[in-house]
Amino acid sequence: MPGIRSARRHWLAFVVANLLGLLSILLFLSQAGLDPLASACVYGVGIMAAAFILSWAAEVAELDISASLAVAILVLLTVLPEYAIEAVLAWDAGAAIDPLTSSGQVITEQTRRVAANATGATQLLFGVAWPAVVLVYWLRYRQAVDVHGALGPELVFLAVAVIPAFAVFFLKGIHLALAILLIGVFVAYLWASSKKDAEEPELAGIAAWLGSLPTWRRRMAVALLFLYAMVILLFATEPFVQNLVDTGRRLGIDEFVLIQLIAPLATETPEIVVAVLFALRGDAGVGIAVCISSAIIKLTLLTGSTVLIFSLSAGRILTFPLDDRQAVEILLTASVGLFGLALAARGTLDWRAAAALLGLFAARWFFPALNAGTEHRLWFALVYLGLAGALVGMNWRRLKR
Repeated sequence: MPGIRSARRHWLAFVVANLLGLLSILLFLSQAGLDPLASACVYGVGIMAAAFILSWAAEVAELDISASLAVAILVLLTVLPEYAIEAVLAWDAGAAIDPLTSSGQVITEQTRRVAANATGATQLLFGVAWPAVVLVYWLRYRQAVDVHGALGPELVFLAVAVIPAFAVFFLKGIHLALAILLIGVFVAYLWASSKKDAEEPELAGIAAWLGSLPTWRRRMAVALLFLYAMVILLFATEPFVQNLVDTGRRLGIDEFVLIQLIAPLATETPEIVVAVLFALRGDAGVGIAVCISSAIIKLTLLTGSTVLIFSLSAGRILTFPLDDRQAVEILLTASVGLFGLALAARGTLDWRAAAALLGLFAARWFFPALNAGTEHRLWFALVYLGLAGALVGMNWRRLKR
């Protein structure tokens, strides 16, 4: 009887998640004139439902491919809506360039939006997603997250992805050659992830039911779940962002905060929810791997393809231009990533590491006096770099091993 009741709960959760995702699709197709806040709630619930579906599919996929590759595919699917938004912004930015200018290095409102959204999303991963995974795991299991066993190529490729960002700060632009190099790093990351052997994961709940299906039916079910979740995200993410932004404007929230914090918070919801779900199930290392994989994809594929689309739209090879404010945001993003890398490279992430990441993120956003302008953001970048350097100095022998 307990087994039957448990199976019924799993079935109910599976059906409810699929119906909530379908509801967001129907709202988009019907174009019903709901209040922006109500629409944001419906689309937001749909995104969370898609995150649950993706987490089930990713767990079962580990029966056939390596965990690292499963995580990379999972994250690649979750960033597709954000990728679509960035592609549109990059195309508009390229189209806004005057074809008669010789260099094309003209800062427009469109280029500022592209950079603001991309940097805000990556900072959010380190400042909110990482702490959320670590704190949820610590509150439930009273243990630090062991990242040695779960992270294979992720830490190495995160370092490779972060380093070019420092050069971008000094150059105040992203050259097409660098964009192609970053895309190459992403391809290498996928290749390295695919080389790891698949292992038998410990499945529970809905994932266990899916995993018990005959091989061909299981693979078909996983593929269909990935596809369905992707469709939900493609329909729900952009209107969720737009309705959230409209609600924020009604409440008088600053435009900069809307672009760099509120909109990325919406697009990063799937990854954050998936990562936290892994932590609740005892796989916090995999949750951190989801966050790192997402950061790698944003710093490589998303950045590189944005420059390609920008040049294609402008009709010539261009360096993607950055003003002082956006260059500092790139530096701040790289510094946050380097600090997170130094924390993870020690082998474990505990509640103190989570508190440091979350506290610094909160200080930057929720204390206006500390977030007043470019100079203040530059000081925060230096703080992150100083902390990363201190961690490397204190843990040099361990990091070498």
